[in-house]
Amino acid sequence: MLIEHQTVRLQVDNVLVQYHIFDTNEPVMVTFPPNCQALTQDQVDVDKQAWSFQFFSKRKMNIIAFNHIGGDDHYFDSFIFAQFLQKLSLALQQFPKRIGYGVSKGGFATAFHADTLKLDKALLLMPVSTYWQPAAPWDPKLEKHFQLQKGNMSHLNASECKTPLTIIYDPLYKPDANHKASFKSCIASYRLPGVGHRIARALADIGLLKDIILAFREGDIDSARFYQAARKRRYLSYYFRSLDKVHIGTVSKKRLAIIYLHKFYRYKEQSIDLDKIKARLQESVCKRLDYVCCLVHGKKILAIRNVAAGSALVFC
Repeated sequence: MLIEHQTVRLQVDNVLVQYHIFDTNEPVMVTFPPNCQALTQDQVDVDKQAWSFQFFSKRKMNIIAFNHIGGDDHYFDSFIFAQFLQKLSLALQQFPKRIGYGVSKGGFATAFHADTLKLDKALLLMPVSTYWQPAAPWDPKLEKHFQLQKGNMSHLNASECKTPLTIIYDPLYKPDANHKASFKSCIASYRLPGVGHRIARALADIGLLKDIILAFREGDIDSARFYQAARKRRYLSYYFRSLDKVHIGTVSKKRLAIIYLHKFYRYKEQSIDLDKIKARLQESVCKRLDYVCCLVHGKKILAIRNVAAGSALVFC
């Protein structure tokens, strides 16, 4: 079913499938993208690449990337796509390891199909466990999806996945924390507090995302290195914006003090230029001195004119 040593693109219902098999003796990555990476049909027609495909293919790593075509009402759940995955799962048995990777909606799709594809493990970043809103009333993001759904969509539940999952999430962002808790096969998790539903972006901004993905492909994520690098999130502006939205009762006083201390210094670094302030103050003072001098000089001239006018009236 899989063609080796060349890039293959095919469309299965409303899903773009793009893959490249370099060596069947090496692991294969199976990936699903976040909602924001949806493709239009026009983009597919002009050969826009599927999400994550280039990252793995340029490193000569086996990759099968799935990308949704269409908007918010796409959940990788069509009957035609499910049939395709049943056949694909047989072809994947030739690889020594089958590894899943997905972000947000892609995390949902990875877990949703992991058992069918017989994945050995999967890395999920801030995954959604279900898109059936009655099962997750605590996630405000699902309200829009619920309005788009037609009929009973209770099957959109990935929490029963049996494949071993590794999840990275923000424990202070309650919807994602609740989704994480819903997955019954989560064997490892990494916490990145204070970034909200921006795990992938935060990891990329602190220079950790690539290393994590590659480390997971090879084996396990180095926990000590992860948490050491995660400290750099205090230099991300949206880290503080997210923490401002967290209810004070969920943050200890010590942590809150540290947050505002770093927020102050971060604001000071970004917003306060002492040389600039000094120059503006000097300019402002000079302007005011010039104005005062002109004003005083003007009053003296006016006084002289008044005296002259008065003298003229007297001697006229």
